[in-house]
Amino acid sequence: MRPLAFVAAAAALFAGLTGPSATAADEPTTTKLTLSGDRFKMTDTSYTAATNNLYTNHLTDHANLTDVVTTNYTTNSSGASDPWMNLRSMRACSGNETKALPPVTKKVAWCWSAAHSDDDTGRWWPQGMSSTGTADGGDGAIQGKHVTAVAWHYKTYTRDAAADKDGCRTNNLLKLSFIDRDTAKYRHVLLAEPTSTSSSASNFKFVAGHAGGIVWYGNYIYVTDTSNGIRVFDINKLAKVDTYGSGVSTYGISGGKSSACGYPYVLPQVHYYKQASTPPSGGCSDDAVDGTPDADSLCYSWLSLDKTGGSPFKLVTGEWFGAANGGRVVRYQLNPSGSATYPGLLNMSGGKTVIEDAYAASRYRGLQGGMTWTDDQGVLNFDFHKGCATKPAVFSHTWVGDTRAPTACTGNNLSTGNWAVGTPQALSYWPKLGTTQVDELWGLTEHICPSDSLKASYPEDFKDIDPATGDGDACLGYSGDTSLSLRSVFAVGFTDPAVQNLH
Repeated sequence: MRPLAFVAAAAALFAGLTGPSATAADEPTTTKLTLSGDRFKMTDTSYTAATNNLYTNHLTDHANLTDVVTTNYTTNSSGASDPWMNLRSMRACSGNETKALPPVTKKVAWCWSAAHSDDDTGRWWPQGMSSTGTADGGDGAIQGKHVTAVAWHYKTYTRDAAADKDGCRTNNLLKLSFIDRDTAKYRHVLLAEPTSTSSSASNFKFVAGHAGGIVWYGNYIYVTDTSNGIRVFDINKLAKVDTYGSGVSTYGISGGKSSACGYPYVLPQVHYYKQASTPPSGGCSDDAVDGTPDADSLCYSWLSLDKTGGSPFKLVTGEWFGAANGGRVVRYQLNPSGSATYPGLLNMSGGKTVIEDAYAASRYRGLQGGMTWTDDQGVLNFDFHKGCATKPAVFSHTWVGDTRAPTACTGNNLSTGNWAVGTPQALSYWPKLGTTQVDELWGLTEHICPSDSLKASYPEDFKDIDPATGDGDACLGYSGDTSLSLRSVFAVGFTDPAVQNLH
């Protein structure tokens, strides 16, 4: 274990781990890349004028974060009783689902509502996570609320009818959950994109993607678009729609009425950063095209925020390949919230985003989430969630110059492993809660063990695990009338030796 040290700089608000400097003979697991030209740079398409027009003239029932996490609806927009509209509650994890939590002391440990099947649905899958703790540089609150945001994508099954694969059942339809830390209440919100960039835009559509990573910074929420780049949404433009309820399957504005796939609130897009060329077909898949990531294109799989190492802050993105080595980690420069140009947005030069630095995690594969920080000795540190299907996965702490061999995923069924099952999806840092320094590392897990009926109805999507090859899988041997939730949201101590002494 490297000795602990606290980074005292107020701008950093991080706890760091010290370590030896790299030597010329080292072959670090995470190797700095030399980038040339416009490699991995993105251009910005602004939707600000379009969103402003929607907000001013069409989505005129304005909302804020407090409305979203405190307003409890008992009826739909027609006035009929509709429990689906209620605020939902995170709950204590129990039974086998506690295996989804890391095996160290938890500061927060939640599982999703069973009453609404958020815990075990095979349709919606939680992915990226961030919070007001990272967004805010002071007391960990935005608009006076301590909130964690989780992105979900919708899954259509192979045997779904064609009619079930469009509209509000489109594969990879995206939504966010806003969880009030103080009450554990949460609500889903639909992400919305104006149908044009024009200042006269009068309609919106849903957003589709994987949402493997999100970052909350100031009033903006950044969301990955795996092959293309990063979308940005503005919580200051939250709005309530006209028509909502469990039976609503429309979106956009029609006949002067707005709807959002049944949800009462929409969160509009204001920017869309795109890289010049997208990876080839299959380039962001499990094997990255025969085991090799595309040299010139990035897969935006996860995100985190790094406020250490002095100005500027960094938006950190990384790649996931389930069966290929060589995921890259790229850190883009962020402008301060009070900047005269692009406040709270990515720094731009010559019409392109400015990259702080980039690294190759050359001896890792399956990175599900990560974060970086610079400790008080100036060493750049990395924390990674390394997914292993639904096996107990690996939480890895490494640093520039670290030459230890990466830890393999080990363990059997639900019993062992050095982190959690489910599998880990994201990492996010929460420094302060009010005036108290809490130094928390937040994460979440996504998986379920499908019920027998789900496996029987959709065998292509939920295959039984072959005992001959499935050793270590969390769902090995599971059989039940209901699906087993391995979904959790948790926080552990960032400076806890039991957390950081892992590789």
